[in-house]
Amino acid sequence: MFEWSSLTPSTNLSWAACYTAFQCARFTVPLQYSNTSAGDAQIAVIMSPSNLSHTDPNYLGPFLFNPGGPGSSGVQTFLADFPLLQSVIGPYYDIVSFDPRAQSALGVGNTTPAVSFFASPAEALLYRETFPNNANESASSFGRSLAQSQVLAKLASDRIQLVAESVGTPAVAADMLNIVRAFGQEKLNYYGISYGSLLGSTFAAMFPENVGRFVLDGVVNAHDYYAGNRTNTLSSTDDTLTSIYDSCVAAGPQLCPIYENSTDLVRARVNAVLDSVHVAPLAAINDTDPSNIEWIVVDYTTLTTLLFNTLYTPYASAQGFAEAIVALEQGDPSVVLQAVPSPITDICPVNASVPVSDGTFDAATAIWFGDSFVDGNRTFAEAKANYDAALNLSAFAALRSHLCNRGSVLKCDMLTGSFITNTSTPILFIGNTFDPVTPLASAHNMSTGFTGSVVLQQNSTGHTSQSGFNLCTIEVIQAYLTNLTLPAPGTVCQPATGIWSINSTSLVGRSMDVRTREPSPLEEAVEAFARSSVAKRNMLLAPAVKRFSF
Repeated sequence: MFEWSSLTPSTNLSWAACYTAFQCARFTVPLQYSNTSAGDAQIAVIMSPSNLSHTDPNYLGPFLFNPGGPGSSGVQTFLADFPLLQSVIGPYYDIVSFDPRAQSALGVGNTTPAVSFFASPAEALLYRETFPNNANESASSFGRSLAQSQVLAKLASDRIQLVAESVGTPAVAADMLNIVRAFGQEKLNYYGISYGSLLGSTFAAMFPENVGRFVLDGVVNAHDYYAGNRTNTLSSTDDTLTSIYDSCVAAGPQLCPIYENSTDLVRARVNAVLDSVHVAPLAAINDTDPSNIEWIVVDYTTLTTLLFNTLYTPYASAQGFAEAIVALEQGDPSVVLQAVPSPITDICPVNASVPVSDGTFDAATAIWFGDSFVDGNRTFAEAKANYDAALNLSAFAALRSHLCNRGSVLKCDMLTGSFITNTSTPILFIGNTFDPVTPLASAHNMSTGFTGSVVLQQNSTGHTSQSGFNLCTIEVIQAYLTNLTLPAPGTVCQPATGIWSINSTSLVGRSMDVRTREPSPLEEAVEAFARSSVAKRNMLLAPAVKRFSF
């Protein structure tokens, strides 16, 4: 079994065979670019080298991929979805991904040092289980979430200040430049989705002369992000939900389990179930194995969270959510138990003195604390006003109060440069017509600042184009990556299928019954991706739903 700890860190990308078919290295970079005496970080990098010789005129160099987050592991995403990455990116590049500083998968320590606020698994669980999942649960829920944010900032400053100061997005952008230079190249070729788009925009602002082929998908408004304004991420959330309900009406009762003859009636049907479990939550219990009984209480917050998460990947998830609504109408909550992640079965390991990090939570929080230019010591009234502004955009803001609550900001390497600049290569931005957290308007906003860039609109619903990948979008990406052909301004890619087209969770499989030919390798890769997509595992800023066992 491959162990990252077996690799000797190096500043020159010393590759070793890993995971059977790939090459891995631990790449040494400064922990703080503004203070090189602070020490080093070791970045976990994984690569599938091109079959082309580096002297071949068709060889285009390394191509870096970031799956978003913040807090997601590029290594794990690379391993899970390499067939699609290879099909889309093509044979002309060394395909590369990495675990950005602090963002190792589930705290396994691929990239070091890791961010870990908590001294034990039990302490981490206590914090997370007492943090309000819904800021509207009670009169004190929002205030409690604000107070716990301040606790977290204090833990960071007291326990891991040097590391927590060193994980901001600008530092990761500088890491990417060092990685590409270690390949002997000066221009970065890059595909970033969701938070990965922010990382790409940050790189382009800091190093515009080093921008190669850039695809930024599910675009974060960097102006708002660095100003500490996260509310506008919800500007198309409710429209995304309406789009799903509209498509249910259009699909009809044979394809959509919650069908009614108008969008308002579909909405009312779902809301009736939400109201029901708000008043009378239901217990879902799986006791088929008496030694491992699993359970969950299906209440308003649980079901609202599942609905919000469905907005991210409706082509894969809407059918299951609709079936859960029908089951709950009949008093059966078991479908919800099946829909949530596997429970944590052991929170007290033998070596409980070892600091614990679950990767995503700790990393994302440290990055959010450090990236914002605004003063983190907001008063309650200021934070509440920010939250209320978000609620005016969407009631789903109640699930995202952590974006309004800030403890003391941890300073790190700061952003330099401008989001209004001329890059050495024009950027391809991609946005969905309806995206719950990265609205299409953000793609246009960012494109306005980067000379020569173009926005490709994918006329689908969900978070990033990968939630509803279709051949049109892939062909546009491939044309850009192969020969720098950008789509004409205003180009719109239509989805190959509707959300409810066929009773199936397979994006390409929905059309299986009407195929007149065998699918191409690329279509097969897209179908496989739809079953295990980045978007399902990496829901930008999406809340978690947990079940329990004892």
